[in-house]
Amino acid sequence: MYTNKTFPLRIILFFSWRELLWFTLWSGLVLSVYKGLGWTFVAIPFLPVATIGTAVAFYVGFKNNSSYERLWEARRIWGAITNASRSWATLVSTLVGREQYDDNPDAILSLRRQLILRQVGWANALRLQLRRRVLWQDDPTVRSLHVKLVQRQAEEMHSNLEPFLPAFELACTDCGATNVPNLLLHAHATQLADLKSRGLLDGFEHASLTALVVECYTQQGAAERIKSFPFPRQYAHFSTIFVFLFTFLLPFALVGEMAKFGPAAVWLALPFSVLISWVFFSMESVGDASENPFENGLNDVPMTAICRNIEIDLRELLGDSPLPERIQAIDGVLL
Repeated sequence: MYTNKTFPLRIILFFSWRELLWFTLWSGLVLSVYKGLGWTFVAIPFLPVATIGTAVAFYVGFKNNSSYERLWEARRIWGAITNASRSWATLVSTLVGREQYDDNPDAILSLRRQLILRQVGWANALRLQLRRRVLWQDDPTVRSLHVKLVQRQAEEMHSNLEPFLPAFELACTDCGATNVPNLLLHAHATQLADLKSRGLLDGFEHASLTALVVECYTQQGAAERIKSFPFPRQYAHFSTIFVFLFTFLLPFALVGEMAKFGPAAVWLALPFSVLISWVFFSMESVGDASENPFENGLNDVPMTAICRNIEIDLRELLGDSPLPERIQAIDGVLL
């Protein structure tokens, strides 16, 4: 997530210098043909191009609204995950074994710690799973890369979950599990049923905690829906085509329009063409940057920071000290 109020010029140029160069060269070529070679017939009426530009602006605006809705839904999902995790920790620390606490406080505290830290592990496992990239191409080289990628992802999952899970649960996640967050929520539900059978939870307490597990399943499913269903390509692809078509035709319309103001004014077609083309390209790029909010992009949901905040909040309820530092933005980017 980008946190600064404005984008510095260097970032804008970093993402758009190639297109700016293309717009300048193309507009310069059209202007040279019109002015230098005297091929005035290349000029086309401005009205049809302006009509195309209006239609493209509406189309790109629709795409950007849809892209932003995906991004905002992803952020709402992680807000709900944060709330569910805090509620889970609060209920676990106040309900689990409350009647047996005086008889064996160390065992009850250890049990509560296991349940709360598993919740932190679940949030981190979901973060890692959502950020995975899947290689679909059926190619020997790609298959080899895919094997290496899966191995690296498994190692990353193990190292991230090790501080939060007991050894036997961590071993279960290392056995080729395709959905580690699902396993951890299942472990939650299984342990709650066991605690109820042992009398450490009554029926109401068990139902309250189970409802939070169901809420976590709901939010995980919502996040996986965004991850597994990309932004419809018919909207994204045709938006790119329409913007390209408009920027391609724009110099032909501007040279004739500017020529009406005199021979010298025709040169203004170059900067105006570049500027208008860049505006449309930027609108298109804004939508592209928000399509998939779990891909480690500049504008993605800061899941790493959210998971760290969840860890701090839950460890604080456990009385841990010192607590890990909150993740800060680096160069205006919060991951």
